[in-house]
Formats: sequence, structure tokens, C-alpha cells
Amino acid sequence: MSSDDRIAKAASFLLHSPPGEVDDVFNDIRGIVNDDDALQAQIEPVLAESNMQQFLVVEVPGQQSTVLLTPYNQVSESRYLDPNTGTVFTFDHLRRIASAPEAYDNSADENEELRAALQTHLDQYVANHYTNGSVSVFAHEGAVVSCIVSNKFSPGNFWNGSWRAVWSFNPAMAQLNGSAKVRVHYFEDGNVQLDTQSDFAGDIEAGRDVAKKVAKMIGQFEADFQQGINDGYRQLAERTFKGLRRTLPVTRNKIDWEKIANYKIGGELAHAEI
Repeated sequence: MSSDDRIAKAASFLLHSPPGEVDDVFNDIRGIVNDDDALQAQIEPVLAESNMQQFLVVEVPGQQSTVLLTPYNQVSESRYLDPNTGTVFTFDHLRRIASAPEAYDNSADENEELRAALQTHLDQYVANHYTNGSVSVFAHEGAVVSCIVSNKFSPGNFWNGSWRAVWSFNPAMAQLNGSAKVRVHYFEDGNVQLDTQSDFAGDIEAGRDVAKKVAKMIGQFEADFQQGINDGYRQLAERTFKGLRRTLPVTRNKIDWEKIANYKIGGELAHAEI
């Protein structure tokens, strides 16, 4: 295996980094490779994929606005669109710096009106249901795609977590498809991870207020996903963990607690130094 292949394999570990721990994995890779120049040439495309995979929240340069980095608003290798402000900018994935903003006119897109309306409804939804949530809506290849992310990082308490969801509405077919994913990493004296995802699909009734109907269905799907996680944890506590416990034999005899106490005292005396 060549040096470049080894570096590429090491860099690919970034794509499997738990939420909020990309920098830690990157620093570990730097220590393994021990060649920053060679690593930089291989790492940037992987970092770009990782940032888009994690829906990184970016401040749009020159605007009081944020946008998610996703495959749906990537216009070239390092250029991304914020449709809410009509701005295209360059993003350095290694240094996480946005720069070189330029105006972009997306009003000609046939789904722009629907996109903007859905952005308004989902902004309200995320504000009401997420503590640290962000949402960006994009017109992409004839569909309107909504990306939602909410991160909670608490490395001081040895855990990090992320909620990500992507919803694609096809106006021509009046159908909503999407998925929601939760990943949590707990790493105090061990390595425990929750990684779960559900897919959803539903038809939207045609007529007025389509954006409102789409946002409502997204909320219903996400509530079902959250309830499913809650039910899973309840079953885990009530059945799975209980089933792991060793069952004590049933003798149907009363326990003489005084005799047990005497056994314990006698044992301690037997081992005491005289």
C-alpha cells in the first residue's frame, strides 16, 4: 500500500467521527500520519464530505444569516449558496472560514416561492421544538429539500449528540420523503453509541397552503421518530436489561435476616487478627 493510500484510509476515519469530535479524530490522524503537507492534500475533500454530512452551520459572510452546508446547496467544489439572502460564498473546510460572498439571483427557480414559504414555516417549527436547532430549505433538482440539524455537545460530561433530518418534497408528485437520524456518543470509562435512523414517506394534499401542510407532516414524522426512540429506551430498561440479570432461585422459605447478620459477624471475627 502506497503512502497516499494509507493517508487516504486514515483520513476516511473522519467520516465516522461521532458528533462534535471531528477535531479530536483529525488530531489523532495528524499524529499517525506525521506529515501535515501530505495530509492536507488528502484531507480537504474528506473534510468537505464530513461537514456536509454533519450539516455544519455556517455564518454567511457579509450577511446576518446562517446556512447549513449540504450537498443540496453546493454549487461548485468549494462554493455554497444561501438562498435566503441570495449569496454564494467560498468555504475553507480545513480552517472553517467562509469568504468571497457574491450576489446570486435564484428568483427564476420555479420552486423559489414554495421554498421561501416552507423556510418560514420550518423556522417557526424549529424555534418551537429545538433548543439548538437550525434549518435550511433549498430548491434542488425539481424538489424542495429541507435540512434540519440540532447538536448538543457536552465533552466535559463525556457525551455528545446530534439530530439530523432531511426532507424532500416533490411538487409534481405531491409527495414528501425523508429520514431522521440521531447519533449520541457517551465515552466516560467506555465507548457507548446510539445510532438510529428512520425513513418516512407521505402524500401532501394539493390545494392552498402546501408549504404549511409539508411543515406539518414533517413535524408529525419527527414526533413519531422521537416517540419511537422513547419507547425503545423504555423497553430496553423494562425488558432487555432485566433479562440480563441473573435470576435468583426461589426456595419459598422465609429469610432469617438475624441469622445472616450473625454469619457475617462470625465471618469477620474469624478473619480478624488477634
